[in-house]
Amino acid sequence: MVVGGSVLLTLQNGLIMSAFGAYLVAITADTGWAPGVIALGYAVLQLGNGFIAPLTGWACDRFGTRAVARTGNVVTAAGFALAGTTGQATHFVAAVVVIALGLSAAGIMPLTVAVVQALPRRRTLALGLLPTGIAVGGLAVPLVALALDAVGWRVTFFGVAAVILVVGQLAGAVLPTEGAAARVAASVASARTAAGSAAEPAVEPAARADHDLRGALRTSAFWLLVLGHGSALVAISAVNLHLVPLLTHDRGLSLAAAGVAMGVLSMAQLVGQVVTGLIGDRVDKRRLAAACMVVQTAVLVLLALAPDLPTLLAAAVVHGLTWGLRGPVMTSLRTDYFGLGSFGTIMGWSMGFVSVGLVVGPLLVSALEAGAGYPVAFGALAVVTGAGSLAFLVLREPRPVPRPVTCGQAG
Repeated sequence: MVVGGSVLLTLQNGLIMSAFGAYLVAITADTGWAPGVIALGYAVLQLGNGFIAPLTGWACDRFGTRAVARTGNVVTAAGFALAGTTGQATHFVAAVVVIALGLSAAGIMPLTVAVVQALPRRRTLALGLLPTGIAVGGLAVPLVALALDAVGWRVTFFGVAAVILVVGQLAGAVLPTEGAAARVAASVASARTAAGSAAEPAVEPAARADHDLRGALRTSAFWLLVLGHGSALVAISAVNLHLVPLLTHDRGLSLAAAGVAMGVLSMAQLVGQVVTGLIGDRVDKRRLAAACMVVQTAVLVLLALAPDLPTLLAAAVVHGLTWGLRGPVMTSLRTDYFGLGSFGTIMGWSMGFVSVGLVVGPLLVSALEAGAGYPVAFGALAVVTGAGSLAFLVLREPRPVPRPVTCGQAG
């Protein structure tokens, strides 16, 4: 399941998200459209996962992740085919909206739900390994560039549609077919059957049920996780966009050196994800998340002040490691706190809220850098992540939901 999910993420990142810069160059050169049109399409893709996540999560709980992901692959392929035939900028953006809908249905959200629901043991390890497809996808960008030079962007889009439709459907075949409700019902029925066949009936002491969305929204844990996770995404999205300009424009480094820093950051993130997978089920996840946020805050201060390349590279490494270490923990904590019964719906709404940070971070740094410079802008990011650290420090597991006692159990 992890391999299948990683393949899907490899396709999505390598052929779509990471390749969009190459698409911008090829499409604007061929059509004469303003670069802002392609940039708008990229923004639609970035926002789509977050804003459509509540619907995607509900669909995963209701219909199962395999059906949702396979539908998403078909919609994504259709969107690329439509985009390849467009002759107007507005039609291209509309086609990208279709692609964004498909990516939300076949992207990280349903894959995370699938892993959480199907793998009760070593779940954090699986969640740490799953996003490796995102890093591997970057290796496909040179192939996309070669295709754009050889056959043009329209034929390339049709080729991408075909690859996503064929390979994506095969990779999605390993995902669970049942929704969360069916899984929980089967688990309860199995437990009751086992209890009924025992020589001495056992009484469930303070058995707990899973939270539903309404119950989760009423807990402070839900909102503290949103605050902590969202503040982390503010910094991550801002650093991803502004690290290269910081290193080149503000610190006078070459573009090649800045590229090395970004590559080092990505590899460090991948290492952090694997490490969290290995240790995440053995440590206090809340404290691990809080520690990562404290370190990330210090790194942002270092990025704001450090003048030399070795220090900046070290800061990039630590930033990537803490990002990778903290990321899978966010999902594991929600599973531990709210259960599996409505996990897709709860995760979807959580992602809808925290994705605001993906938009706020780059805009905040852009606004502050224009007036006061990058040191002040990155200092502001440190304040945001510092608040996120406090959110994790005061975070506590919500009170368990008591499972209703049946007449047979009462008797």
